[in-house]
Amino acid sequence: MHSLSKAFVQVPRVGRLVDTSRQVKARRSPAGLSAVSGHAAVLRRAGYWRLSAGSTCVRRLHTVYRTMVFATTCIYLLQECFYAYQEKSDMAKLSRVMFLLLCHVTSLAKQLVFLTDADRIDRMVAEATRRALRTRSGSAHRLLHCAAAHVARLRRGYAGCAAFTCLLWAVFAAQAHARRQPFEFPLWIGVNTTDTVGFVIVLLYTYYVTTLVGIANTTMDAFIATVIYQCKTQLSILRINLERLPQSASALSTASGRRRDDVFAALFVDCWLQYKRICETAGLVQDIFGGAILVQFGIGGWILCMAAYKIISLDFISIEFASMILFILCILTELFLYCYYGTELTEEASISALLVDAAYSMRWAGEGRAARRLLLLLLVRVHRPLRLAAGRVVPLSLDTFVKVCLCPPRTFASSLGRLLLLPFYYSPFNRTHLLGLFEEG
Repeated sequence: MHSLSKAFVQVPRVGRLVDTSRQVKARRSPAGLSAVSGHAAVLRRAGYWRLSAGSTCVRRLHTVYRTMVFATTCIYLLQECFYAYQEKSDMAKLSRVMFLLLCHVTSLAKQLVFLTDADRIDRMVAEATRRALRTRSGSAHRLLHCAAAHVARLRRGYAGCAAFTCLLWAVFAAQAHARRQPFEFPLWIGVNTTDTVGFVIVLLYTYYVTTLVGIANTTMDAFIATVIYQCKTQLSILRINLERLPQSASALSTASGRRRDDVFAALFVDCWLQYKRICETAGLVQDIFGGAILVQFGIGGWILCMAAYKIISLDFISIEFASMILFILCILTELFLYCYYGTELTEEASISALLVDAAYSMRWAGEGRAARRLLLLLLVRVHRPLRLAAGRVVPLSLDTFVKVCLCPPRTFASSLGRLLLLPFYYSPFNRTHLLGLFEEG
């Protein structure tokens, strides 16, 4: 194996073998940038991610803006904590603040990662962009464009759902105040909200913070899922490159005048390095965001429990009920994204037969001894599993998502099961009976 690695290192790179026109065309393609550029733009406008370009003055101003955003979110979280402590004996008020408080805790955990580990995140994104821009085949570009369009739709839909939920909360509060109904904001403010001026100020403050946190939190989730999905897409491109390796080597050998064995070996090294970078990117995602994702999974069940307890006491046809349904969908989507794309990556990588079949289908029998040694080295490496885990403890898989949704059975699962009885929720007797069942569970 040592001789195989030594032979692998001595093989020349293929970067100089590709004609200049195709390199320029690849560099001009926006496929690599469009996958995460939208996420980065939203997070930088929200003050959750630092600027990677711009003048010194602009960067300093953006740093001040990020500091103010971080301070605002922390103050809002402290206000919610103080309110929860004050109302700890009132389960209705406590449940109303706890699902938002816990959601803000998970958002703050990811925000701290973007603030403290921005260097590695920037390097990871830059490497993914360079790898995407180095693609040469038309099928690879089509895969990248499809992936970019997919994650853009995901980001817009997910963040839009969060923003619409916050808007419904604001509309519900304004409607209650317009009808002269008592309304209490779920945070400690120390301001008399019965007065219209004070109510409007607090309403705008809560709407700004909740919308900011909602959009930024969902965008951070979409960003992490996008990086994982890009790794899966790069694995698909790698299989295509392996299947077409002999034809590509023959074409480049004819165009450059070099020996075909040298060209083949150089192309094979590029495939090896591509697989190595994919594994490094996946490992970097786990190292950077693993702790924050673990917090998300640990608190996600509590958030859903509090939201379920809150929704059971609401009128079936009301703005607040619709907003809570959207909120629960956002939380479930948040957990589902990590598990789904983690499963996609694991299946694409762990089903090593796909890469093995791709390598064997490139007609390796007619190649030289060096090429066969490189093929053996790749096949040995491919058999190592590529699995992501939150905090190196919780695997990002659909099985984990199912377990989170079903555990603990006496709280979360049973509560969601009882939500199926909401169509029969109109009579006062049924309403009182359902609340009693929920509190017993």
